[in-house]
Amino acid sequence: MKTKRETVLITGATSGIGNDMANIFAERGYDLFLASRNREKMDAIREKLEKLYGITVNIMSIDLIKSSSARKVYEETVSRNIEISVLVNNAGFGVYGEHVDLDPDKSAEMIQLNASALTQMCSFFGREMKKKKRGYILNVASTAAYQPTPFTAVYGATKSYVLSFSEALAKELEDYGVVVTCLSPGPTDTNFFQAAGVQDILDSRKTGIWAKNNLMESRRVAETGVKALFAKKLSVIAGGWNSLMAFAARLAPRSMTVAVSKKMMKSAAM
Repeated sequence: MKTKRETVLITGATSGIGNDMANIFAERGYDLFLASRNREKMDAIREKLEKLYGITVNIMSIDLIKSSSARKVYEETVSRNIEISVLVNNAGFGVYGEHVDLDPDKSAEMIQLNASALTQMCSFFGREMKKKKRGYILNVASTAAYQPTPFTAVYGATKSYVLSFSEALAKELEDYGVVVTCLSPGPTDTNFFQAAGVQDILDSRKTGIWAKNNLMESRRVAETGVKALFAKKLSVIAGGWNSLMAFAARLAPRSMTVAVSKKMMKSAAM
């Protein structure tokens, strides 16, 4: 238990990997600042974690899809006089389908949440960490970052951005005592597939990359990310098989990689 508790800001902490990260940091004795749309779920998380671990959980109900949201989160922490020692950018979503058939507004929202909001959060809180010469930032990408992903084209592109941006930011801030790590989960047992619109299909699947028995537990993924962050790793892929697949994608010709990716992504939800 820390003698003086530091605060971790987590986006998208009401379910899945983000929720597990909230639990992990609470177990380690950190106070929390949770930013998400679902006030009711955050209230339940606050009640549970404060009771279990004797920490303080601050919450802010906000839709990070809105373009001004990152600034509002930062301003709220300032107004409450809360110093953020660890920033976890976990919020994000994907949509499955051929890009031209998807709602353009939904694609724009995906770019805003997955990439733009994350970038702005890093700007606001990373600047403060640089001034203080200490701090940690954990950005959540995906193994989709390592190759083009037909049928989740925008999602994969945003995660490629997150990976590249995070690794570059890490090198910019390393001389100021600020650590930036990028976590890339593979298929994980969360509500991601429900949001992507393929949950009904996957519930009936016994094989394939998105089959239930092939999904990693979200707690294991979260632990991988937190461990890598405090080990000051540049980036980490959750799971040995996922690491191997990502490594292979980087070695193969791009034309081959995207062709294989198309076949896998199409068969996963068919």
